[in-house]
Amino acid sequence: MRLLKSGFLIRRLMVVVALIGFIVALLDIVNIWSGAGAKVTPILLATIILFLVYDSQQLRRLRQMMRGNTATLPNSAAQPERRPNKKRQPNPQPEYRSIAWHGLTLRSHSEVKIAKALDNKGVLFLADPKIRLKTESHRQTREVDFLVHYDGKWGILEVDGPHHQHSAKSDEWRDARFGDYGLLVIRYPADQCYREPGIVVENFLEKLAASTLPS
Repeated sequence: MRLLKSGFLIRRLMVVVALIGFIVALLDIVNIWSGAGAKVTPILLATIILFLVYDSQQLRRLRQMMRGNTATLPNSAAQPERRPNKKRQPNPQPEYRSIAWHGLTLRSHSEVKIAKALDNKGVLFLADPKIRLKTESHRQTREVDFLVHYDGKWGILEVDGPHHQHSAKSDEWRDARFGDYGLLVIRYPADQCYREPGIVVENFLEKLAASTLPS
């Protein structure tokens, strides 16, 4: 407010000085005050120039203050809040855990327990292998938890976590396709595999040895 008032006063003074110069020049023209214009005009011009310089400085300070006030405004006032565009956000991808164990990559601690139990039994097994198989319509690639060879037979041991509840029908269909190749598929809950891996592996090997699926 002070800057605005001072700028207003400067402009009024400039008008007064201009009027004085006009009056002096008029008196010089009508020979009432001869030679006054030549004497007073440089002083008036110098005064007006000083006023202009001072006024420009005041305007510059006023602009800087206005910019500073704008910069200190909160973000919500300076710019409208933008809501995220849900259509542009990528769909969240499922996270898969990777646990390294003796050169194998396992998906959970329950699988690590089963791998150790199979290793203690000395059987041949593959962890999380991808298998290419034929279905009714076309060939597909599927991944299993453990492909185990025991007593001359191959079987699949699956560690079922919470996700199995949402894919039970699909898993049953897939297990039947493996059965067409003579592969026995047995599923165990993940919590049982974690708590009793030895019992799970023992039960699986017994069922695999007794299996009568065509090879």
